[in-house]
Amino acid sequence: MTAHDTDSLRRDLQHAGVSAGDILIVHSSMKALGKVEGGPNAVVAALRQCVGESGTILMPVFSDPQIDDVFDLRSTPSRTGIVTETFRTTPGVLRSFHPTHSIAAIGARAAEFVTGHDKTSGLGVGSPLHKAALSGAMVLMSGCDMTAASIVHVAEAISRVPYFGRVWYAGYDRTLTMVLPDGKRVLVPPLDPPTCSDAFGVVQRDMTSHDLVRTVNIGDAPSQMFSARDAIHSALSLLDGNVHALLCHNPRCPVCVKARAL
Repeated sequence: MTAHDTDSLRRDLQHAGVSAGDILIVHSSMKALGKVEGGPNAVVAALRQCVGESGTILMPVFSDPQIDDVFDLRSTPSRTGIVTETFRTTPGVLRSFHPTHSIAAIGARAAEFVTGHDKTSGLGVGSPLHKAALSGAMVLMSGCDMTAASIVHVAEAISRVPYFGRVWYAGYDRTLTMVLPDGKRVLVPPLDPPTCSDAFGVVQRDMTSHDLVRTVNIGDAPSQMFSARDAIHSALSLLDGNVHALLCHNPRCPVCVKARAL
């Protein structure tokens, strides 16, 4: 098995189309990337080298509601993988003020994108990912498919599908306490938590049929690059034809069964 490093990952990213000045939303699987000398730090370094100082990188650093209902912006870890946790703790990275769906960002427009997340829902209108999409962001899915593409939830928020804001996973219907960097505590009531993403492959298929997805390899990981705005538009088009388009068909799903009943 070939060992990868920062330089080889940077070349793969450039081949995928990542270049200086880009706004890049990244979802990644460290395991899928294969053996990487330097581990997740090398992955983060390669991404930063590609977009340069004029670019911006965003990653989801989501966290489940804690047992004590307290989310500490400074220390609550990301649950979305080791690359995102490494990114979160990288000097200079900013984390948006949201107790379950915070976004970490670094680069020229990082502050612009993460600011105000406490004023909207996790993946809703005006959230960091939505703002990045409106600014021309690309999405890199490395070692994962579009069922992990958080940007699709933004389309549900824009369209205000009947189930939006009314279906919760366990724990997401509680008021949470958010501890800010200065130690101040803020109560955050539940607001439009995102739902199931298991059916988001329909967006991937629709975009692929319109040649809107570029398939490449980053390290050993099969990866996809596409426009965040295109993903939103594709999802909105699907929802316009069927408000259930983004709901899965698993009869045991704790979300989609209830959502369909609405």
